Amino acid sequence: MTTPRYSSVLALACALSVCFLWIEPVRAMGPKPPPPEPPGQDSIRNVILMIGDGMGPEQVQIARLFAPDGELAMDRVDGDPSFITTHSVFGGITDSAAAGTALATGVKTFNGAIGVDVDKKDLENVLERAEAHGKASGVLTSVQIACATPGAFSAHTESRSNQTDISFQQVAAGIEVLLGAGRHTYLPGGCCGTGGRNLIEELIDDGYEFVTDAEELADATAPNGTLLGFFGGVTLTYALDRQQDTGNNDPTLAEMTAKAIEVLNRDPDGFFLMVEGGAIDWVSHNKDAAGTVGETLAFDEAVQVALDFANADGETLLVVTADHETGGLTLGNHMNLACLGGITATTDLMWGSVKAQMMSAEEALEAYAGVCFSSPNKPLSNSERDMINSLGEMGISDVLSARVGVSWNGIGMDEGDHTLTRVPVFAIGPGSEQFDAADFDNTDVGQLLLEAVSGN
Repeated sequence: MTTPRYSSVLALACALSVCFLWIEPVRAMGPKPPPPEPPGQDSIRNVILMIGDGMGPEQVQIARLFAPDGELAMDRVDGDPSFITTHSVFGGITDSAAAGTALATGVKTFNGAIGVDVDKKDLENVLERAEAHGKASGVLTSVQIACATPGAFSAHTESRSNQTDISFQQVAAGIEVLLGAGRHTYLPGGCCGTGGRNLIEELIDDGYEFVTDAEELADATAPNGTLLGFFGGVTLTYALDRQQDTGNNDPTLAEMTAKAIEVLNRDPDGFFLMVEGGAIDWVSHNKDAAGTVGETLAFDEAVQVALDFANADGETLLVVTADHETGGLTLGNHMNLACLGGITATTDLMWGSVKAQMMSAEEALEAYAGVCFSSPNKPLSNSERDMINSLGEMGISDVLSARVGVSWNGIGMDEGDHTLTRVPVFAIGPGSEQFDAADFDNTDVGQLLLEAVSGN
């Protein structure tokens, strides 16, 4: 059946982090230690950066449990990844804006900042550097194009909340491929609209081919080398929920990545492409273990597309990383994988069905997670019912997490939040050896990316 989506994560979209778990020592003020030597430029034509928003090592591991032969595409990119620190400029837990800016510019900044430093001065980002060197560029995401991470690679503003300003700058930046959700940020009116401008029409007038679903994306030829696509609503349909929504025609992140590479690779000078698996962060905020598996595997399918291209091309540097970890996810020693693998919808969809009075919470759990409550597992207990009745979606998440055998840093009504956990960096292709370092920060990644797009 087709189930309406009532997104509780709308309130989480582009949310700032507020929870502190542990603090790493902040680098001393003064000159920043130099990053590793930049990669050799002669052999790098293209750079693909893939960011799993909120994807810490446990998100990777929980997805790996369901990968064929226990191996992800990320593992084939780099079997021994490095790990980077992600704190924002003053040492605290970062949000996606500050972390995205560090990866895009090689400079730390304050939470909420998009492409500006602590003095609110514009910073050159890797996409701008690539365009200045004659390369084509692309930005694609499973969430809003004007959200924090895509914004960090395409705009400059002191607040991530300035989505109208981010949208205007993205249109003016000359980015050849823009694909994602959140078309309302490119249209007149609304809370985050553009006032009187229709940015979609402006880009169409400039020669962009515009697509709105998977079929149109597959058929797109982008005759002018420019492509714009908006899909879904605030986010693309979650990977886990696609099987419940028979009318859904959103492309997958892998399909978006393949089309972006196809279009951008026509440029004789090469290209820079940023791909964000943004919904990993959203389901981790929801403390949704099954949703986390689904979104991380969907991101990994896109990684496989990029890896296949990089291996065949031989002149492409592929870097896969995260901006931060979300949720403080911890896998237990005795996880119930049958329960986890048998869940067929996100907690967002389950709770949406309850709020819409389509079914009770118990009926939703039976419909979408019945395997967790049938033999040999115990049926839903009275205390679990009470938890759901008092905590809503977070109660569903807590009940399922306990049944699965994982834990999060959110307690009760609290959603999972960002942490200071180091996140992995996988790299392959020319110059990839420079991303193998023991003492590595997200700004080091940003500096190496700037160098990588500066050749040729």
